[in-house]
Amino acid sequence: MNNAARRKAFDTVMRSLDFDKLLPERVFIGEWTHFLFFESDRIFESGFMDAMCQLLRLEHAKVACLLNVDKTEVFELENVAALFLDEAVFGKEYGDELRAGGPADAWLYRVDRYACASDVGEWCIYCEKSNDIAVVGLRSADGIKKFEAPLQHLWARPIEDLMDGGCSPLFPFDHLVPAWREGLVSNYRNGG
Repeated sequence: MNNAARRKAFDTVMRSLDFDKLLPERVFIGEWTHFLFFESDRIFESGFMDAMCQLLRLEHAKVACLLNVDKTEVFELENVAALFLDEAVFGKEYGDELRAGGPADAWLYRVDRYACASDVGEWCIYCEKSNDIAVVGLRSADGIKKFEAPLQHLWARPIEDLMDGGCSPLFPFDHLVPAWREGLVSNYRNGG
C-alpha cells in the first residue's frame, strides 16, 4: 500500500475533525457543507467494506484511514491506532481486523470514537459508538449525488429527515432529548 497515500488519508482525518468536541457539537472543521447520519454499527459490519470500496472508486482515491480516536495517544502517523483500507481489503479480512485482540481490546467491542477519510478527502466519517451515531461529511451538495450508492448502503440520511420521520428502525433519531435534537439540527443542517 502506498505510504504517501496513507499519510494523505491520515492528514485528511486530522484536518477535518476537532477531537476535543463531541456530538451534538460540530466536530467537523473546514469546508464541510453537507452531512448525513447513520447508525454507527454499520461501520463495524463486513458490508462496510462494500461502501468503502465504492467511496474510494468514485473519488479515485487509493486508501482510507480508519482511526480509533480514543485508542490513539499520539496523533502521529507512526503511532496511531488505525486501519488503512483499500480495495484489496475484503469484508472477512476487515472483520478479522475489527476482532483482533479479543473481547477486551477489539475495535468491534470497544465503545470508542472513530474517524475515517480518504487520501482525496471529498468525504469524512465521524463515529461515536457510545451514542450509536455516525455522520458523514461531504464537501458539497454534489457529493450527495456522486456518492449516492455507498451512502444508501450505509443508510445515511440528512438529520432533518431522521428527526422528522424517525425513518430509522434501529435508532429512533426522532426520540432524542431536546438538547441533542436542537444541537444536531443546528450544527448539521445541510448547506451550512
